[in-house]
Amino acid sequence: MTPGHLPEEAYAAALASVPAIGPATLRGLLASDPPSVAWARSRGATEGSVRDVARIWARHTDAGIAVLVPGHASWPARLAGDPQAPAVLFCRGDPAALDAAPTVALVGTRAPTRYGIGVAAQLGADLSGSGVSVVSGLALGIDGAAHEGACGAGASPIAVVAGGLDDPYPRRHSRLWERVAECGAVVSESPAGVRTEKWRFPVRNRLLAALSDVVVVVESRHHGGSRHTVDAAAARGIPVGAVPGSIRSATSEGPNALLADGAFPVCSAGDVLVALALEGAQVPVPAPGRAPSRPSRAGPAPGTDLRVYEALSQDPASLDDLTRATGLDLSALCGALERLALAGLAIGVGGWWERV
Repeated sequence: MTPGHLPEEAYAAALASVPAIGPATLRGLLASDPPSVAWARSRGATEGSVRDVARIWARHTDAGIAVLVPGHASWPARLAGDPQAPAVLFCRGDPAALDAAPTVALVGTRAPTRYGIGVAAQLGADLSGSGVSVVSGLALGIDGAAHEGACGAGASPIAVVAGGLDDPYPRRHSRLWERVAECGAVVSESPAGVRTEKWRFPVRNRLLAALSDVVVVVESRHHGGSRHTVDAAAARGIPVGAVPGSIRSATSEGPNALLADGAFPVCSAGDVLVALALEGAQVPVPAPGRAPSRPSRAGPAPGTDLRVYEALSQDPASLDDLTRATGLDLSALCGALERLALAGLAIGVGGWWERV
C-alpha cells in the first residue's frame, strides 16, 4: 500500500506512537476528527510525515498486529460507551474473541504462593471449560497461572498487556503469549515498538476490567497492583470476587480485605458462574457441591503416556514446561495427562501437574 492510500487505522497507529501523546490526549484528538485529520493537525501533512505513517503501519502489519478504532468492524462491543475506552486498540490473535463469550478477569500478585498458583490455574481451566473466556495480564504469578490453566481448556483466553505486542514482557512468558494469541487474543493500548513502562500498568488494568463481566482477585497484598483493576471494576459496576486465604499469608491480605468490604467469596469456579448468571450471562451453573464439568479429550498411544509420565516429578510442572520437556503438542499432552490421572499415576490442579 502506497503512502497516499493508507487507511485511517495507519494514522491512528502513528498518533499512538508519538511519545508525547498519552491515552487521554489521544482520546481527545480523535474525539471529533478522523485519525488522518488529527495527524495532519498535530504533525503536519508533509511528505516526510506521511512516510512516517507508512513505516509505522508496516511495522504493525508485518508483525500481524491488527489496529482497531471505534467504528471498526472488529471493535469490541464491550467497550462501546465506556468513558475511558481506548482511542486505539492493538490486537494479536482473533479480535472476535473479545466478544465471543462471557469474560472473567483472574488477577493477583506476581509473587504468589503455591496455593495461589494452583487456585488460579484451576479456576482458569474450569472457567474456560465452562465456556468462559479468562482475561488476565500475562504477568508472572497469578496472571500466568490463570492463562496456563485456560489455554486449550475451552473458551478463548484474552490477555491485556501494557507494552507493544511485538515485544513480549516478561520474556519468560513469550511462549504463553503465543499460545494465548493462537487460541484467543492479546490486546494492548500501546503500539508496536513501545517499551513496557511502569505507568502503563494501571492503564492496562483499567482496560482489563472494562473487558470483563466479573473480576476475581486470587492472591494480592493489601495495596497491590490488583487494586487498580478492582477500582476500575467498581467504577463500572462490575462484580468483584475474591479467593479467601490464610490470615497469616501476606498474599491473602488483599482478597481478605475485599471480602470484608463486600466482595463475593470464590471457593470454586461455580461461585464465579453464579455471579455471571446473575449478570445475565448464559453459563452452566453447577448444582451445589459439584464442580463444573471438564471437556473430555481423546489422546494418542500408550507410548506417549510413558513419555509424559517420565517427564513428571513430585514438583508441580505447568503445561508449558511439560510441552517443552516432551516435545508433544498441547492436545496430545493433555490427552496423556488425563489418562495418567485416571490410572492414578498423575494429579493435576488446573494447568499444573505432578507425579503421584
